[in-house]
Amino acid sequence: MAMPSEVSPFARHPLRRYAFGWEQLAGRSGRHLDLGCGHGEFLTALHGATALMCLGADPHAGYLAGIRRGCPDVPLQQVAVTGRLGFAGSAFGSVSMLDVLEHAPDAAGLLAEVHRILAPGGLLVLSVPRRHVFSFLDPDNAKFRLPGLHRLVYRARFGRRAYAERFLDLSNGLRGDMSVGKDEHTNYRPADLLGLLAGQGFQPVTVTGANLFWRWLQVPGLLLGGPPRRLLDRLIYVDGVLFRSANLFVTARRVP
Repeated sequence: MAMPSEVSPFARHPLRRYAFGWEQLAGRSGRHLDLGCGHGEFLTALHGATALMCLGADPHAGYLAGIRRGCPDVPLQQVAVTGRLGFAGSAFGSVSMLDVLEHAPDAAGLLAEVHRILAPGGLLVLSVPRRHVFSFLDPDNAKFRLPGLHRLVYRARFGRRAYAERFLDLSNGLRGDMSVGKDEHTNYRPADLLGLLAGQGFQPVTVTGANLFWRWLQVPGLLLGGPPRRLLDRLIYVDGVLFRSANLFVTARRVP
């Protein structure tokens, strides 16, 4: 069993949600589910450097295949974007959902399922984009609001095949990272998110956040590589340290 690391591998990461998640979970033990694990950056760090028994779940088969190639000993499970999660009740002591809920077509239903699979008193670690003055820059909404421009830019940056795999092949129930059936990336007001959590049986423990100007930096960063991308990542990190307005980070306990 891995021993907890005293130093967060995400201390200087531009996405502050990973540092927040690490702070909440690294000292814990027991079974942990990283729901919506994506490419597995957070999941594999928890698996390799903490006492948690980690499992990852995601609707995207390609993401899971990539994790298996890089870290074959991490248990993984593909899940549907809606409906029942394939885990027993009270199966986990903790669950992380880092920038996942905003993609779900039924946020209340998903949280109800998380409540079911968490043990009583279990910890949910959650991050979502916050509704604020620069929410209109959310790049995940561009494919719906400006589909022609989005297609042109994405193909130019990543190629026609990558565009087809992410936005035309809907076999995983996803269009890009957005669930089919959902046409807007939800940016949450704090009161709305806390009310949603309370309605599904969660009691908030910690509420904080990060960033303000990061969308102005993130959008060009998606199109660049090399030194310009590294500079933008550094600026995003600084923005996350200085401000608390663009993302919401919450820990909440399952109320029996």
